Amino acid sequence: MTALRLRLAGLRRNRDFNNVIYSLLSYCITPVVLFISTPLLLRHLGDQQYGLWILIQSVLNVLAVSNFGLGNALIKLGSESDSEERFNALFRVTLTLSVILAVSASLFLLLFGTYIFPLLVKAGGLDTVLSVSYFLSGIIGIRIINGILSGAYMAKQRYDLNSKVNIVFNLASSIGFTILAVMYGDLYLLVQWMFVFTVLLAVCNVFVTRKALPGLRFAPYFERDSFRRLFHYGIYSWGQMLISTLNAQMDKLIIGGFLGAKVLGYYTVCMQVVVKIHEIPAAAGGYLLPKFSSLSKSDDRREIRRTYHQSLVIAISFVGAAGLAAFVLAKPILSLWISPEFAEAHYVLFQVLVLSVSLGALGVVPYYCLNGTGYVRLNTAISLLTTLVTMGLFVLLIPRYGAIGIGLGKFVGIPLVVFSLYYVEKVVLNGSGQRREPVREGTMESI
Repeated sequence: MTALRLRLAGLRRNRDFNNVIYSLLSYCITPVVLFISTPLLLRHLGDQQYGLWILIQSVLNVLAVSNFGLGNALIKLGSESDSEERFNALFRVTLTLSVILAVSASLFLLLFGTYIFPLLVKAGGLDTVLSVSYFLSGIIGIRIINGILSGAYMAKQRYDLNSKVNIVFNLASSIGFTILAVMYGDLYLLVQWMFVFTVLLAVCNVFVTRKALPGLRFAPYFERDSFRRLFHYGIYSWGQMLISTLNAQMDKLIIGGFLGAKVLGYYTVCMQVVVKIHEIPAAAGGYLLPKFSSLSKSDDRREIRRTYHQSLVIAISFVGAAGLAAFVLAKPILSLWISPEFAEAHYVLFQVLVLSVSLGALGVVPYYCLNGTGYVRLNTAISLLTTLVTMGLFVLLIPRYGAIGIGLGKFVGIPLVVFSLYYVEKVVLNGSGQRREPVREGTMESI
């Protein structure tokens, strides 16, 4: 018994273990709340307003790419910093740039939102979206800064802190939105409270960052070397983020544009369950970026291989088990969650999405490995090619097959997932190719 207690105590002190466990909790607790809240939101907002609520969140996620990859660049380069002084300088430069970007993005959306939103929203819901554009501009700006605050402690491989904060705020916001929808059924009120929760999250992250990194300074600062290093990595990370965001949100925008908010509503209901097959391993493996970065800097090939293979086995096991269960139990899941009528009408869509998302999720670990070991250009090229071809297929398939065309279009990314797996195994882990390192501290070498 004493040995078991010592082993459990050791696990609790293990940072990798905590990162994985709390990241998993973050993506396991939230779906429980969504399982309860989605039918209530759908019922009390109605098909049209619920579809617009999903569309607004998709628009916000697309516009969030205006941070130009600063958060990921801070995580990557901060994990490689060999002194607290260098890390402090890097953080302050990143925070200064993020404030400038946040103000610029918010002003841009305020001034040109009336031209941007009509490109993303059909006429039926355009007036509603325009009426909340002031709140949306504020949300975008605050989210940009918030990404830097959380990125500071994530660079120190404290993904567990980020997960704890997200668990609390995701639960609070989901419960709050559900109560507001049931009591008032007013989309405008929901967006107002989304703004409030975004402000509270940023304030909370300020306190968490100060506690986790007590020596960190928040004063504005600019340094050319730090800026160049952030730019060299951030521009590729931003490209990946832009591609990833389009890949994750463009399906909703295309469905909303081609088929309307009602169809978008039932498609999103299905995806809320299915996407967790990808999101859970992606969240659990988030710490792998700074982990691979740190190991790559020390050129510890043996530990890189061990970490990669161990993570890949766990990811494949989860994806296989979750995908199989979701595919077989498609009807019971939708019947229990929404209604038997909904399940009968949409279980085929659910199954197609399960297959395509599950196969795509096998690329999560190679993705982190390529970015962490310096192959960010290759990763960006793979992501860009996948997204362009997938979006082209969406446009071709949706008019013919409806929402199922989205699931069919996602299959195009499978060959590139296979390529990533092959490339990491044969080139990155074996060192048979020339490594493409990001800019190092005090150097001008580009990626």
